[in-house]
Amino acid sequence: MTSFKSKLARLGPLPAERRGAAPLAPAPASRDREPAVDGAGPSDAPPAPPPAAPAPSDAAPAAVVASPSTGVARPSLDDLRERISRIVARGAPPTPRADPARGELPFHVEQTPGGPLYASRTRSLAAARVGRAPLVAARDADPAMLALLSLDPALAGCDVRRALFLDTETTGLAGGTGTVPFLIGLAWFDPGADSAGPLGEPSSDGFVMEQLLLRRLGEEEPILRRLAERLAGASMIVTYNGKAFDMPLLRARYVMNRLPPPPELPHLDLVHVARRIHKARLKSRTLIALEHDVLGRVRVGDVPGGEIVACYAHFLRTGDEEALLGVVEHNAADVLAMVALVGLYGEPLGSLAAGDLAGAAATLRRAGALERAAELADAAVERGGGAVARRARGDIAKARGDKARALADYEALAAEIDDPSVRLELAKLYEHHVRAFSRALELADQGTAEPEPAQARRRARLQRKVDRSAAVLALPFGQPAGAGAVDGAAARPGSEPAAPRREGEE
Repeated sequence: MTSFKSKLARLGPLPAERRGAAPLAPAPASRDREPAVDGAGPSDAPPAPPPAAPAPSDAAPAAVVASPSTGVARPSLDDLRERISRIVARGAPPTPRADPARGELPFHVEQTPGGPLYASRTRSLAAARVGRAPLVAARDADPAMLALLSLDPALAGCDVRRALFLDTETTGLAGGTGTVPFLIGLAWFDPGADSAGPLGEPSSDGFVMEQLLLRRLGEEEPILRRLAERLAGASMIVTYNGKAFDMPLLRARYVMNRLPPPPELPHLDLVHVARRIHKARLKSRTLIALEHDVLGRVRVGDVPGGEIVACYAHFLRTGDEEALLGVVEHNAADVLAMVALVGLYGEPLGSLAAGDLAGAAATLRRAGALERAAELADAAVERGGGAVARRARGDIAKARGDKARALADYEALAAEIDDPSVRLELAKLYEHHVRAFSRALELADQGTAEPEPAQARRRARLQRKVDRSAAVLALPFGQPAGAGAVDGAAARPGSEPAAPRREGEE
């Protein structure tokens, strides 16, 4: 049996030897060793090779370990770690930060007390359009109409010419403190100046577009201060889904940067207006869908919203300015589309399609502006708005108390479409206005947009009224209506006047 010392002698140098310590003396051969193969015993094994000479290198010499089985030198674990460290240290130097003011991006740098501000400012022409909608129409938009369509009375007293249009591009859509707006697009109306040109010529009025870029994370202060200045000079804010996303996110960034919060201004969020006006015609009511289906403009080569975060991350990592060119153009297109929509909604009678006019009329009915709502509904029906326009006009006529107009519209609508809610409105009018109980019962039997208990109560009530009407008709001619007679029975001359006969009783 081979002893433990003989096995230890066959091993290579111990870690202490590799670190420069004195080598351990080999253990003497055991007397009870096993017979050696081919006459060679354990003591005849060749000694371990000495440590390799240090190779010339810029790092510390690498020690090697002889393999017990093959005798081939191999690096130790410490040597492998050192090699990996040298490889990592020889990596490529970090990419220098991009300077948007010197490359392809249309930004110039402004030195502010809070740090460098990268801004881009352009001016639209007076005749500029987004599709078929002129931008200048937003200048003359009716604030009272915008207040009615948004169901926000605070907008009625605002000056639309001092409105600030705002859109942000962010590092995510989740919101919260971890989401950062890296591009803010702003637009406002500029009336021009008497001598603003290079030769002293007057400049025409138009909209000014300003974009603020966050070159690197941590440089938000100058952007937030510039935004606060723009908000201080505005009368109202115009966004698309800004009440739920943009403005809460920006307020959180002011808090995170220990800056005073921006002023609270009346806020026109176009996403709510668009949903009310276009819900019957458009399935998708994103800003790009409105730009295509309402304004008549198709974006070519636009960066999808889902890729914006990746583009900015690539810019931060590599400094590739080309990755942000499409994002900057996307942001500018969003802001100008909002300007065009305000001009469209501010004067809907002359610009909206028939189906959209019906949606605007229904919104004005909710706001209580029944006269203006009736005007838009009549225009929607005349322009071929179809069932949607007729339904809106019927609802508005009912709210105004014009039961005859409402009945005519609902009857035409019932002949055109099969809608339980329309039958419900007709059943109400036949019961309470026309007093045609049999017709109302027929409509109720066909089904109305009510819960089953309410439908059962309506049918039972109408059946009782039909039975009473039949009982009155069965009385002999000229018989006086006694105390138990039903309403509508004829009174004999000279008797006490009975209840007036109800119009439409059968």
